[in-house]
Amino acid sequence: MASGGEERPRQALLAQEVALMLLLTYTNSASLQFPHPAMASPPYAKYLPPHAEPRWLDSGGYLALKRGARLPTPRELCRLCEEVGAEVCFAPDVPPPPDADSLTYFRFEARNLSTTAPCPLAPVVHIHTSPTAYAAALRLGLAAARELGAPLIGVGGAVPHLTAHRYSLVRARALEALQAAGRIHLFGAGSPTTLTRLSLPPSASVDWAGWTLKASYGKVVLPPEIGGGGERHVTGKKLHKKYPTLAPDEAEALRRWLEERGFAVPPLEEFIEALRSYIYRAQVNAFVALKWHQDSSLNHMRRCIQEEQRSVRQPKS
Repeated sequence: MASGGEERPRQALLAQEVALMLLLTYTNSASLQFPHPAMASPPYAKYLPPHAEPRWLDSGGYLALKRGARLPTPRELCRLCEEVGAEVCFAPDVPPPPDADSLTYFRFEARNLSTTAPCPLAPVVHIHTSPTAYAAALRLGLAAARELGAPLIGVGGAVPHLTAHRYSLVRARALEALQAAGRIHLFGAGSPTTLTRLSLPPSASVDWAGWTLKASYGKVVLPPEIGGGGERHVTGKKLHKKYPTLAPDEAEALRRWLEERGFAVPPLEEFIEALRSYIYRAQVNAFVALKWHQDSSLNHMRRCIQEEQRSVRQPKS
């Protein structure tokens, strides 16, 4: 068993690694008061603030489908990847319909995973309810990653299942991909509530655009240990359905939670008033998401280290 002095540097190194695990999707110029990696979609790469050069670039497939736009070609993505200095870029993909039968799903996946490119674009495999169809697509994805020299694979198609509260399905598919590939990126699964329910190891990175989207709707995001987490409305803006408003004790708890983790906050009354600003809400939401992911990842690694220590202490039969 390693001594305590040997474990501390190991944990410090792991802490540095997980500081890069949560990737935030930039769709505006809100500046954040802490160092952060960023994931950008090709249409938004030009809007990134100067200090927020993206570490990762996604394929732009979701936005292309949503807006009826053309997907960027692999060559265009490789060129953009080089221009913005991204470390990882994902191959173009067209997500199959969430309710597609196995045959339709596999046709989509085979088309997506047949990409050839002049740079190591990471392939994306989409979640499906059929374990057989998903396993076959995953094999194609792994072969494509090896051929292109990609450092990981992406796992897409999670959001419709998460919206339907199929957390067990998403977790099982993500872990299957992680076991096969060693490192994955799970698209759209970076909210604090989702991270808590999925409980994935740090080698599964995530992204989440909800920090800015929810801020634009007048909502602030709470970490799960405050009121069970979720969203609270703070502006009185009329929405399509009723959301709980931020209670005074939750505002105080959120302010204290942020302050304890190094986020500069004003006194309570000024803090509550500041939350009425979209920019400030976006900053708070991004910080909550990032720090919750870091805390969860470190807790996961501590549990692994403790289990390893217990197994070493157990006498061999």
